[in-house]
Amino acid sequence: MTDPRKAGSEPSYCLKVQDDSEAPVRNFYLAAGSTYAIGSASDVEIRLPVAGVSRRHARIEVLEGRGAVIEDLDSRNGTWLGDRRVHRAALVGGEQLSFGSVTTEWVALDPALTSIAIAGSRNPASPRTADLSNPSTLGISIEERLLRSLCPLVARSAGSVATAQSLVAAWLGGLPIERVELLRQDASGEEVVTAVGGCEVGHPADSEATIDGWRFRFWGPIASRMVQSQPILELAVRMLSVDVEESPCEPPETGALPEPASLSPEMQKLYRRAAKVARGDIPILIRGESGSGKEVLASFVHRASRRRHGPFLTLNCAALPRDLLEAELFGIERGVATGVAARSGLLERASGGSLFLDEIGDMAPDTQAKVLRALEECRVYRVGGQVGVEVDVRFLAATHRDLERGIEEGSFRADLYHRLAAFEARIPPLRERREDVALLAGHFFARELERDGVSSPGLSRGALGALCEYTWPGNVRELRLEIAQAMLLLDPGEPLGLQHLSERVRLALDIDGPEPLTLEAQLRRTERQALATALATAGGDRARAIDQLGVSRATFYRKLKELGLETQD
Repeated sequence: MTDPRKAGSEPSYCLKVQDDSEAPVRNFYLAAGSTYAIGSASDVEIRLPVAGVSRRHARIEVLEGRGAVIEDLDSRNGTWLGDRRVHRAALVGGEQLSFGSVTTEWVALDPALTSIAIAGSRNPASPRTADLSNPSTLGISIEERLLRSLCPLVARSAGSVATAQSLVAAWLGGLPIERVELLRQDASGEEVVTAVGGCEVGHPADSEATIDGWRFRFWGPIASRMVQSQPILELAVRMLSVDVEESPCEPPETGALPEPASLSPEMQKLYRRAAKVARGDIPILIRGESGSGKEVLASFVHRASRRRHGPFLTLNCAALPRDLLEAELFGIERGVATGVAARSGLLERASGGSLFLDEIGDMAPDTQAKVLRALEECRVYRVGGQVGVEVDVRFLAATHRDLERGIEEGSFRADLYHRLAAFEARIPPLRERREDVALLAGHFFARELERDGVSSPGLSRGALGALCEYTWPGNVRELRLEIAQAMLLLDPGEPLGLQHLSERVRLALDIDGPEPLTLEAQLRRTERQALATALATAGGDRARAIDQLGVSRATFYRKLKELGLETQD
């Protein structure tokens, strides 16, 4: 597909092509000041390999200002503008162009909306190798990225050679090369393949390396660089040489936990406090609207605690009726009902770890009393059972309801509230931290690109503007689902634009909306979004963000402080 950015400017027009009803739409983005040949030949900029299209069928010249000119190159089946055959004609946008049997749509682009705000992936890649296939665009070396991907495997190693072997095989399968094999001599002296990754190839290896009796064979354009990654290969060999009695490696300590995906000072402060409280065992109550990220914070607390090696189990208290909820929580004894076998509940299975009770405000009062008893006695009684079972569980709970009002109305127990709220955290809704929208949108966009192996130049400024303007009543969950559905509508190589977003989000750009703003408030909001977008697109690199904004360093930091975007170490 033609990439107009090779001409040094953003695209002015898009030629949308659909060869037949079954084929996906192809988009050719055309830049001002450039000329593009159209035909079935392999060397033309816009190739339409379809019967009825001449080798050099037509030519489009995109003018420096606005507009373009289509010219037929004496094709056999003609060039058509609507239902009229033309030799040379002007184009402004919105026309239907036909080249032989192929019908296309000529679309004018608004640079203010279609220019890329958050870059994506330009090269199609499988989800497993999308991050590694183009190292020059990653900002870190291949070696460093491989080390980051291999170390978590070491941390999860169970200490056995078989487990380490399977982990190394998984790591090899994700390398940015065509194929890799790891071999070692067996007792008879013959070399055997121990682990392998990649696809089958029909030629000798491009590069080899031997470390402590293990031999690596690599195929692919960066095979020589893999041989130079000596510390990475040594780490893989150490995994394969681990003794069965060896204990597993410790995962990262609390201080190494990733920062929350937020530019909001309030969220940064909340996560720092949560990391400190995580070191103890007191229950934590997380409050916030539906979809605001309560379970994400609960998972963060578990990973930051001394219980991080134990299980982290979750239960939505609003999803089950009372009897099923109690059986799921406390377990059930055999014979309570016909055909019912004995089984343990979540409280038993979470022993040594953490249990996250979501929507605790929807729990029935009778069940609340039993949860309170388990909290105070560290003992649970299965449904139909008479003997208590000792448990060691940290309680994490969340709700979007007004528990104080529930206490007044008698629907929620005051004693349970005070036991659960030993530490209380409130997550602000997304509409109160608009600076996070651009960052989260970029995060979800990159995740969908990697998961689906889609190629896209990025997320356009028009789409990002609509996302930042929308109020997000469903919070972060709604934003994640909006990006996911928009990605499903993308054609290969197409940026995510306004047309891919749902109507309710697109309407957020309407300047005549129901919430008029004063000039001062609108200017402040625009500046805040501009700084947040620059920081998101620069990956948090403030020097790059300053260059993008075209402001002085002093102005940048003054605006950060004025707009509440300044974070503390």
